[in-house]
Amino acid sequence: MVGVIPDAEARELPNRYVPLIQPGDWDKPRNFSQALAWWLNGGDGETFFQRSKGPSRTLVPTSVAHRFADFIEDANVSTAATDAMQDASMTLMPEAVGAGLFVATARKANPVAALYYGLGAQRSAMLPGWFGNFLLSADEVRAALPRVEEALIMSDAQRGTALSRIADWMTAMGDTPDDDAAELIDAPLQVIRYAAEAGSGAAAFSRWY
Repeated sequence: MVGVIPDAEARELPNRYVPLIQPGDWDKPRNFSQALAWWLNGGDGETFFQRSKGPSRTLVPTSVAHRFADFIEDANVSTAATDAMQDASMTLMPEAVGAGLFVATARKANPVAALYYGLGAQRSAMLPGWFGNFLLSADEVRAALPRVEEALIMSDAQRGTALSRIADWMTAMGDTPDDDAAELIDAPLQVIRYAAEAGSGAAAFSRWY
């Protein structure tokens, strides 16, 4: 979910929920730093998927894909403070999907992992926040926009590779192979541009039900 929120609320939300932070809330799981170093130093170029033997030639995730899926899951662990901020952010976003709100829904496969795998480590590092989670004031949105555009606006060849990788992830890691891979690239950029033009803040996060 990526959506615009009022600038004043974007600046105030962290202070509002600081009292909910508990000791250890920001501790990362064991081996997280090693997994981060792996991803940033060539892990994105390893083999994430292979074709199964036999006539079906089904796309099958390797241990590398599962390692990355776990890494993305560990990047933003749910806490009382983050859950409360996300709930508050949802109430401030537009009611309907459009220029100011994008919602990607999927079973099993994580759209954030799909996007980051599709873009690769270098491009995905240009996106704001922390692996799919951010809360930006209007000033921070405007500052982030050039890097978001650099990450998500690609040559035809680069975009084709990213779309293929996203489709592979959504097919092999979930059960929604018909998801619109292009939407995962284009819609977040649209929301950030809309927020910049409107002088709004923006928030992004994932929720699992």
